[in-house]
Amino acid sequence: MKTVYGLPKKREEVIEELQTAFANQNLDDVEYENRLNEAMSAKSIEDLELVVFDFPHEIRNRLFPKEAIQEVKPTNTSANMPSVSSSDEVYKVIMGEDKRQIRTIGNHTVNFFSLMGSQNIDFRKTQIQGNYIKIHVECLLGNTVIDLRNENLEGKHLDIWIGGGMGEIKILVPRGGDIQREAQMFGGSFKTKDKRKSWLNKLTGNQQNEVPPISFTLVLHGNYWLGNVEVVY
Repeated sequence: MKTVYGLPKKREEVIEELQTAFANQNLDDVEYENRLNEAMSAKSIEDLELVVFDFPHEIRNRLFPKEAIQEVKPTNTSANMPSVSSSDEVYKVIMGEDKRQIRTIGNHTVNFFSLMGSQNIDFRKTQIQGNYIKIHVECLLGNTVIDLRNENLEGKHLDIWIGGGMGEIKILVPRGGDIQREAQMFGGSFKTKDKRKSWLNKLTGNQQNEVPPISFTLVLHGNYWLGNVEVVY
């Protein structure tokens, strides 16, 4: 059960914290706008907590005291952000939009498929069981975002297989990881991007990032045709 009591007040507090972070140049303009939109559309206290998941601990603890947050139980009733933990299914979106918050992942493969649609897969609060993560992403004529900015990736090994083409796959990871590309690109592009090197940070010369780097290994496998794959840290 998600917490909705006190949501308006907590939303104001989170937005104020985002404004402070932006004013102090700890968020660039794109990241600030994305998180602001996420805060405005949050449907629960737990959704708001994800907006500042990588802020310093003292800020997160002040906004969301641990004793005040109820644990989010797995459910299949949410149309927007269902929680899943099984690798026995392929999570599909065809000519639509799908957002998923993954509850747990272990030593198994989780599969995602997008055809002319949009998928946004959120691993930021995922409970990681074991040291190996295996993800299979098929994206054809659509776009898929895999958000792996999870502090529990420390010491983990991730294998991600990509397939499909004529679309875009974006993988968000914490900084500090060892990114290895074994995937082949055919008529498309692959790039890695340091989001701290935005035009705003270049202009101000501010490279401050209070979140410590995380040591992990990410290996990309597979083939992608006539599309773009980007790893952002």
